[in-house]
Order: sequence, then structure tokens, then C-alpha cells
Amino acid sequence: MSGYPIMLHLQDKPVAVVGGGRVASRKARRLLIAGARVILISPEIAPDLRPLIDEDDINWIQSKYQRDMFNDFMPILVIAATDDQRVNQTVAQDAHRIRALCNVANGSSEASDFSNMALIDQPPLTIALSTGGKSPALLRALKAKLVEDIGEEYAVLAEWLGAIRERAPEVNGSQPARQALYEGILDSEVLALLRGGNQNEAWQLFQQLTQAGEAK
Repeated sequence: MSGYPIMLHLQDKPVAVVGGGRVASRKARRLLIAGARVILISPEIAPDLRPLIDEDDINWIQSKYQRDMFNDFMPILVIAATDDQRVNQTVAQDAHRIRALCNVANGSSEASDFSNMALIDQPPLTIALSTGGKSPALLRALKAKLVEDIGEEYAVLAEWLGAIRERAPEVNGSQPARQALYEGILDSEVLALLRGGNQNEAWQLFQQLTQAGEAK
């Protein structure tokens, strides 16, 4: 069954992670990067989570999961990441009862509303990959190839393009003209200069192309 890929906006939204091990730690950290309010439910936690809890980045409920615990804070998203599949099943059932989306880590896909994708993360650029669960080996190979081919230059250019995109309607309200400007930058030597470590030259060329495009 195919999925519907989305990028969830979780800023300041409650998300529950049930479990305190390595998998739960990885999930919680990624959710914090997304700006979620993470509630961690587990009697014990991985050592690397302790600083996040001490700094109040994570709300730790030091307890085994009990039926209907979500009713107190109503998360919109739930990650079941314990090593007990019976507990994970209860977590998924309770999540569905409050109409929260749930992912059961290392469990049956039938119990999960979504699956996590392999990420290449170079803010503001995020590339997500999936083989629909068909081949983790192929997924790893694809990710390694893309990591090699897509360097920091793409993240830098994404920032620059984002800046002119925000003001583009003010300087030129024509969509075809704006599209021509973006394509001209992408077809230029800007990326090659960035890839070669010549950021100053790349910026100067980017500015020249931007000014020429805005003057049209």
C-alpha cells in the first residue's frame, strides 16, 4: 500500500513518545528539532536523554505506560517505541481512541498510521526517502549516493533563493518572470562556485543575476 508523503508542522504541538531507549531517544530528538512539545513516558531513559530532561526540553513522565494516559495531554502524534509489543499495541489503541496518529517503531505496519522515512537533512533543505518497506538495503544505498551528490552548496543556495522569494512579489509580480529568474540562477555557475568553496564569488554572481532579473 502506497503512502501520502507530507511534512508535518509540529511547532508547539504535543507529541507523545512511549519508551526510553535508543529508538525513543532518536525519535524524541527529531521531534524537538521540529519544534514539538515532547512528552516522554517511560520508567527509565537512555543517558543521552537526561540533559534534555534536565533542561526541560522534554516533559518526562517517569512511569510505565498505563491505559488512557494520553487523556491528560491529548497528543496529536504518538510514537510507540518500547521493547514490549503488547505495550506498543495498547499505546496504538489509545492513540487511535483520541484520534492521534500513531507510529509503532519496529512493529507491524498495520498498527501504524504512518512510517518514518530516511532523511537527508541540510537545513533548510530536507530530502526524505522511502521504498515503501520493500528494501532497507536499497534505501541505505540511495541515501548514501544522495549524501555524496548533494553537498552543503544546495542548502546555502536554498537560503539565498528563499530570501529573494520572500520579496519577489514586491519587485516583480509576474510569475513567469520570477520563474525565469530562479531557473537562470539554477542554470548558472552559482552552484559550481559554491561546490568549489568560492562562496564570495558565488554570492556576487547570485546578486548580479538577481538584480538583472528584478530589473526586467
